[in-house]
Amino acid sequence: MSDVDDTPAPSGGAVYSTPKGGLYGGPFDSSGLDPNTRSVMMDNRWTTVFGGSEAASVIPFAFATSATDYTSVEGGYPDPALVSTFAPVTEEQKDAVRSAFGLVSSYTSLTFSEVDSALPADAAFRFARYSDTGSESNFPANSAAYAPTDSRMSGDTFLGGNGNVPASYFGTDHFNTIIHEMGHAFGLKHGHDPDYNGTLAPEFNDNEFSVMTYASYFGADTGGATEAWVGSAPQSYMMFDIAALQAYYGADFSKVGTEAVYTWDPATGQQSINGVPAAFTGPSATGKIFSTVWTQGALTTYDLSAFGDDQVNDLRPGYWLTFSYAQLADLNNAAPQGTLAYRAQGNIYNALLYEGDARSMISNLITGSGNDTITGNDLGNLLIANAGADTIFGGAGDDVISGGAGADLIDFGTGDDTLRDLLADLDGDVVTSFTLTSTLQIADALVGRANILFAATPEVATIEIGGTTLVLNGDFSGGDIMAAARGTGPDAHTQMSFVTYLPTLSEAVSVDLAAINGIANQAYLTGDGTVTYAMELSSATSAFANILGYYSITVDGTISDVHLAFDNTLDAAAPGTQVDLGIPEDGARVGFFLIQNGFTLFGDLPDDLTFFAPDGITPADLDSGLSPLLYSASRGFLGGTDIFHSFATLNPDDATQVLSGVAPGGEALWIGFEDLPTATGDNDFQDVVISIGTNADGLFIV
Repeated sequence: MSDVDDTPAPSGGAVYSTPKGGLYGGPFDSSGLDPNTRSVMMDNRWTTVFGGSEAASVIPFAFATSATDYTSVEGGYPDPALVSTFAPVTEEQKDAVRSAFGLVSSYTSLTFSEVDSALPADAAFRFARYSDTGSESNFPANSAAYAPTDSRMSGDTFLGGNGNVPASYFGTDHFNTIIHEMGHAFGLKHGHDPDYNGTLAPEFNDNEFSVMTYASYFGADTGGATEAWVGSAPQSYMMFDIAALQAYYGADFSKVGTEAVYTWDPATGQQSINGVPAAFTGPSATGKIFSTVWTQGALTTYDLSAFGDDQVNDLRPGYWLTFSYAQLADLNNAAPQGTLAYRAQGNIYNALLYEGDARSMISNLITGSGNDTITGNDLGNLLIANAGADTIFGGAGDDVISGGAGADLIDFGTGDDTLRDLLADLDGDVVTSFTLTSTLQIADALVGRANILFAATPEVATIEIGGTTLVLNGDFSGGDIMAAARGTGPDAHTQMSFVTYLPTLSEAVSVDLAAINGIANQAYLTGDGTVTYAMELSSATSAFANILGYYSITVDGTISDVHLAFDNTLDAAAPGTQVDLGIPEDGARVGFFLIQNGFTLFGDLPDDLTFFAPDGITPADLDSGLSPLLYSASRGFLGGTDIFHSFATLNPDDATQVLSGVAPGGEALWIGFEDLPTATGDNDFQDVVISIGTNADGLFIV
């Protein structure tokens, strides 16, 4: 790679305001951007009007067929020497240029139109060959001191010997030259040049992070361009190039709402999406994998299960994935291939976020049989490590993690995470950062709480099921493990979580705000069409004769099967009484409601109740977030008092009117109701206390 493109335009008679392909140059303020992104920006881009602030959206380009395409312009071509040895580009160069445009279009809001005429009135970007051994390109038109560029030359690229790509050009220095030169035409400068906007930081100053630096490897002498081995040059623009292009021209999120599974071929390195070779990609001559991915907002999975190496993969923006050591790029062709000091750190690099928009991040990752190290990002990731002794860091986000066979170390991070595996695959696993919102899920097994051995200190817990043992690290003071064995056939699973005990409840004594936790274990209260639920009234201490009932929330959120459990919770015979709640359908959630002083107001209500939406017509729906109306088929709508629900979203102002805790031994969930609005009540939560159990605690089906 060799450039003379930073040379100022010839003085005298320079023109900056005439259109080129109907477009102009305009200034851009990059002062608020990341310093490394700024280091590859010369702060001028293509705009719709001269000196304008609106970026171009469609750029016409052409492959020149004659030197007169350049010279037949008023005042002549500013640098006649460039066209004195003119030759048309080759078909291979055309293909490479089109690939580069395709890549830029996939990153940005730009589209490109190939036109027949290469006259300056028709084409903003023009391509030709010349006799130089190097190649060069021209910035968007501008009169700034750093690199003034005449309108008549702006966007023109001249390819010399180092831009003469072969038919299989991905991973070649020739293709790297072409995308580098085209980067200048878009408004990108050299990342190693300190004269404007500084340089890339030393830890980013090589082709792993930008094609705009002369350094193919860290520490290279940037007085001239260094080269990678054949097949080991970048196969795309890299992260700071992409960020700079997006700063100029916006970002492409056109794949939002779609799903994309990325794979790479272990032999050729070919990238595929959903089983089809990805556009604007291709195998390198040596099978290397070396590019940066911009997802365009698709829900993206990296399936790396074909690689058995000990992978080290980081899904965070600006980091990289190393999954095939034999396919890592060799960045210095002056050193023997395989020299560790000059080997790329990763195979695939993650693009930076555009203006903090998380939609471009990678959602899911599947690795192979090695001892892998995985770091998630801020999304709710699905991380599947398969066999091997893996180390997995969930990071932020509500992650679902599968370590697979082998003794794995799993750090849940800060999200509400789930470890999901076969029972045998959990053996030897160690989990850290386990919290009250963390869960363990045993796939293809039904294990009741009676068959789970749980031993805990305040900071470490051990779970033993049959011959499987795993260790949890977290806060295990004042609570127990609960198990929800649900599902049949391939859907059978057991979900375990740690739940604290119910706090001590006393009349007119407010509980600690931190203890007001709503339903602590909704999975336990979710049916599968086979599990039977029972409720017992433990106590009721209140000035109100409350009515307590229950219902089912169907999978679509509708409140159905509304029933009364106790028409007067102050009835002396009520404590200790059990009520059969039936068998909720698969996926249905059990909910409870309290009618404040209902017995005093309504007496013995018939069991003919329905909840409607506030319009009084539509069935009440949990997902609407609106407080429902209670209707009796025999008495009509029942009002004049507060009705509180175990689902906070159904209460006025989404108030949490219940708290809950596990019974010692883990085989029941206790729930305490507050029968005054929590915003104004005494918040003692002992007005009605119930216990919920199931018939699934003795299950052991693996």
